Amino acid sequence: MKKQTLLISATLIAALLSGCGAKPQAAPPTQTEPPAQEEPTTPPEAPQNTFAASLPAGVEQLLSETKPLPELAKAIVDEYQIPEEEWAQTKYYYNYVDLNGDGTDEIFAIVMGPYTSGTSGDSALWLLPYAGMAVSQTFTMFRAPIIISDTITNGAHEIVFQRGGGGGKAETIHLICSDGVYNNPSDAEVLENIDDLTGKAIICNDFIADMDSGSYLTLEDAKDAA
Repeated sequence: MKKQTLLISATLIAALLSGCGAKPQAAPPTQTEPPAQEEPTTPPEAPQNTFAASLPAGVEQLLSETKPLPELAKAIVDEYQIPEEEWAQTKYYYNYVDLNGDGTDEIFAIVMGPYTSGTSGDSALWLLPYAGMAVSQTFTMFRAPIIISDTITNGAHEIVFQRGGGGGKAETIHLICSDGVYNNPSDAEVLENIDDLTGKAIICNDFIADMDSGSYLTLEDAKDAA
């Protein structure tokens, strides 16, 4: 009886020793779904004319004139000495205005192109079509639209617009005329609130839509000047 018990014990011990030496079988790999590939996203393009969208109700919004004006294009070319190879990529927008309140319209124009624009804004001109398209004054740092305010100081309408906005925050400023000349945009007073402003905003175009449709004027119009 003891021999039989010893034999069973020896067999069990051998089996246990055999099991201890065996390598555990690796579990089959778990099937996992590959991480989903995110669709590349493109940030929405900022509206070109956000200032127009925020104008107060008392400001009437006007699009620029669509008729080519060769004599205006030539005046711009002559003022900035823009070479002919740059004319096709230099756009101009304009409206008729009566800034000095004499009952006769002048022209206010914005020029956008490599010779006239930068991160701080575009160039602008106040011209006299009744005097051979003479340039009354030029400006820098302009962003359209331009508000011709109902407020008249020193006999001329104040001009309100946004300067800068390229590398920093755009500021709403106003220009005041004195002795027939407006002050420099870089020295203009910042307006913190224009909610009560009234007047007409010119050149309220959507420049991105204009670019897509090709509905803009270029300085190539200067070729047709008399």
